[in-house]
Amino acid sequence: MLRPLTLATFLTSWVLDPLGAGLAVALTAGYVVLVRRVRRHGGRWSRWRGAAFLGLGVGSLVLTTCGGFAAYRSVLFSMGAVQAAVLSAVTPVGIALGAPVTLAERALGPAAVARLNRALRGPLARVLMFPLVSSVLAVGSLIAVFYSGLFTSSMTSVPVRDGVYALLLATGLLVVLPLLGEELLPRWCTAPVRALFAFADGLLDAIPGILVMTASTPLAAGVLGFTSRTWGPTPAWDQKVGGGTMLAVAEVVGLPVLGAIIAAWVRTDEADARAVDAVLDARAAESSTPELMAPWWESDPRFAERER
Repeated sequence: MLRPLTLATFLTSWVLDPLGAGLAVALTAGYVVLVRRVRRHGGRWSRWRGAAFLGLGVGSLVLTTCGGFAAYRSVLFSMGAVQAAVLSAVTPVGIALGAPVTLAERALGPAAVARLNRALRGPLARVLMFPLVSSVLAVGSLIAVFYSGLFTSSMTSVPVRDGVYALLLATGLLVVLPLLGEELLPRWCTAPVRALFAFADGLLDAIPGILVMTASTPLAAGVLGFTSRTWGPTPAWDQKVGGGTMLAVAEVVGLPVLGAIIAAWVRTDEADARAVDAVLDARAAESSTPELMAPWWESDPRFAERER
């Protein structure tokens, strides 16, 4: 029987989930190898991108699948709800901020890059990763987990549990990878358009949390641990807390995504402005003549008499 939930028990309660642990090791090893390969060839890679990928992305993956959320999800609905929200939103954002596609394109050889491009830019991938389509898939998957019985089944079935983990992570990545990386979207999806899509996605992300929070009946009545524990909130209140926390996680995560897109928008505008200035300066230098570059007072009629 698990001890009552406190900060100490949350931080010290761990379980081993093969899928979560294996995926974390694979992601970490793959990212480190690619970064080293880029640097070996004289390239540079942003440290903050690596920190976002390993800290926020892989770190949240380990915490949700092997840490306190995983340990207490069988006795507290709210822990399972927050776990689902983090896997669907926080972990994908951390991975996407690490720019793994751009890193792979810089590190891999031409043949491997060509295969990667075919996989990520094929007809099916373009449809699944198109903004709003991917948002609907992610929101729909999160709703289905709680309203279809998958959440209840995942408490007793390891394959179902890992399937839920994989579904939430995959659909979350379909949303944020294109929004935070221009290479996966059509050319007309400029930074302003992506910012609009991110804003719309933030509105859609609120739906699962609201539905869970306002549900009038238990969404996981078959989970014995939710009703048999002798500590913590009542099952009804626990469900409301879970839905409210899902809503908070979704909206809080949406802000840095929108901020990252706006920051990229500003950098793009500055780069375009510098490029235009360089072109104009080059044209001015080519068309300049000694007469045009003469001192201004030589052509001013007010000084004409003095020169005589």
